[in-house]
Amino acid sequence: MTSTIDSHHVTDGAADAGRRPAPVPERRKTVQLVEFTAMQGVRYSVTLGYLKATATADPALDAACDFRISVREQSGGEQATKELLDTWDEPFAVALTVFFWNRAQSLELARQVKERWPDCRVVVGGNDVSYQQEPLFAEAPWLDVLVHGEGELRFRDLLHAFLTDGDLAAIPGISHWRDGTVVTNPDADRITDLDQVVSPILTPVYSDEEITGSSMIVYETNRGCPYGCAFCYWGGATNSKVRQFDLERIFAELDRLIRLMPQDATLFIADANFGILGRDRQIAEHIVELSRRHGKRLIVSTNWAKNGNERIVEIASMLHAAELTGAITLSAQSFDANVLKIANRANIRTDHYRRLLARFRELDVPTYTDLIWGLPGETFDSYLDGIEEVLTAGGSPVIYPLLLLNNTDYSREAFKDEQGLRTRWMPADITNPELIADVVVEHGSMTAEEWVRGMEFRVSMTLFQKILLRCALRVLHTTTGVRMVELCRQLWSFLLDDCADPFLRAVARDVAAVYRDPSSLDMGLLRTVIGDQVVVPEEVHYQALLCRAVRSERATADLLGAAVDHLSTWLADSGFEVDRVLVDSALSLDIAATTILRASLRGNLAEASFAVPRRGWELLVEAGDVPSSLDAGGQGDVVRGTVWAPPRWVDYPISVYALSIWHGTGRPLYDLLFALPDGLPDGLPDGLPAAA
Repeated sequence: MTSTIDSHHVTDGAADAGRRPAPVPERRKTVQLVEFTAMQGVRYSVTLGYLKATATADPALDAACDFRISVREQSGGEQATKELLDTWDEPFAVALTVFFWNRAQSLELARQVKERWPDCRVVVGGNDVSYQQEPLFAEAPWLDVLVHGEGELRFRDLLHAFLTDGDLAAIPGISHWRDGTVVTNPDADRITDLDQVVSPILTPVYSDEEITGSSMIVYETNRGCPYGCAFCYWGGATNSKVRQFDLERIFAELDRLIRLMPQDATLFIADANFGILGRDRQIAEHIVELSRRHGKRLIVSTNWAKNGNERIVEIASMLHAAELTGAITLSAQSFDANVLKIANRANIRTDHYRRLLARFRELDVPTYTDLIWGLPGETFDSYLDGIEEVLTAGGSPVIYPLLLLNNTDYSREAFKDEQGLRTRWMPADITNPELIADVVVEHGSMTAEEWVRGMEFRVSMTLFQKILLRCALRVLHTTTGVRMVELCRQLWSFLLDDCADPFLRAVARDVAAVYRDPSSLDMGLLRTVIGDQVVVPEEVHYQALLCRAVRSERATADLLGAAVDHLSTWLADSGFEVDRVLVDSALSLDIAATTILRASLRGNLAEASFAVPRRGWELLVEAGDVPSSLDAGGQGDVVRGTVWAPPRWVDYPISVYALSIWHGTGRPLYDLLFALPDGLPDGLPDGLPAAA
């Protein structure tokens, strides 16, 4: 039998017998939903999932449209964009979610869509473009519609209008072209009943394979933020009451997600303040129970509530005990009262921070403290004061440059003029050119040169205080009273000028040069030093310095010995007496701790020994630098022991581990296995296997 197919009818030999050809339903119109992500291995977009689930819940849209989700990594540039478009037939509509990190790529994709298919409707939304209609349409006149704020219901209404050639003037919360002019409709109300936002997990939006194939799942249990921080789009622009998704829905969604997620994937709870609600403990308990039931080892990450409470300690301790979380975020941003007042953050109390940090240290639960360098009102001295506050309390500072985000108080022209803000369009991470942002590099309290010094300090502090000389620095600080930040500054001078390794000196100097002129980045130098070790292209200067420093036991001992000599000479010249016996014993523990880094770098296991006078050991345990569970409990004057890395570290990329240390999760002295002469009365540190 032969047949002929066209776009409207099917005919075969039966037509000759007088039968009328059967009509073929009109093909559904293709709607492409696109997000470019900066995260590797992510195939799931909660934003696009909401758009598709809410639209397909409408029977008319489900019948008329074929929704296709594309989550693409940003790498690949123009060629990747062309390859994506080459896989498409002519779409009826394209929707893109836009953040500062994917803005350029998203708008370029939109331009090429319009160039290929002029009749296709192009819609954008997201926190980088909401309420930015004038600059956005001037930059990208090929766009058709901008959706402000929450987009699920607006996008559904837009599709109905597109299908019927309806009047866009009737749809609130959008900007669009009309007769050559950009028209902005009245604002839409926030979605108070979140049941209107259909679940992309409990509907067939994502297949099992797509969830299993994603290294991260972004997940919401509520929306809104009661705070109004001036640098943050989330609270500063919305300042809204927290609205909650139904708890039974959350339990059902988590059941499917945790059952399907791959081992070691990240479940990021994208609430603004997880732990702020009483029910958040129930959610955490459910995650622990589901992970146990499905045999999953996951990383649960979130934005913890700004004003801490005992509930946060309970939830975080529960997740940590179940080996489901790394470090717990304690958001400070600054410890200067004037800076916090300018940031409209004075109502977030720093005394809570100190209390919570002490509680987490008692429990050996890792934490990190977010700080932002460049906040209006912050001086270089107050910046160092805040870091010292964290370090002396046993915390782990993680310092970010201030990005000027759209729709925040900081981005308003009057505020910028008042504070003398000057920005530079540059990579937010200087070694990742795809993460371009508007970075604050100067204001009335901070010169451009001070900003560079502050960015250099981040590298020195992380390299030496968090990893290479953590114990020696603690002893020097405690016995001399010299601030930890001053010791770290001296170590950066050592690295720039006095270090014997020319590669370490060159990389350190490139850090200083590139923050003054981002185009001077010497990636050739970094590749020479670090080779093929970079798995994650983030903070590559720091990764290169670390890999070079730990490349061999001898190189590490020589470098750290010279660094301690440098500090001791500087302290002696400044009138301080240095107890070299105590410092050198702490140094033996620091050198031993680098064993875990070499296991990842070189792919083999080794052990190392240390010997620390008991008073030094007790000092380090009290400060949280050594796990409290390793309290030897003996009577001798010296604590001796051996450390080695768990076997899985042989296959663990040093790039990933180095960045986990940068972000406060990795802690070499906690992640190693210990053997003390008298055994471990309290067992191995939490989370470590029972034997190597």
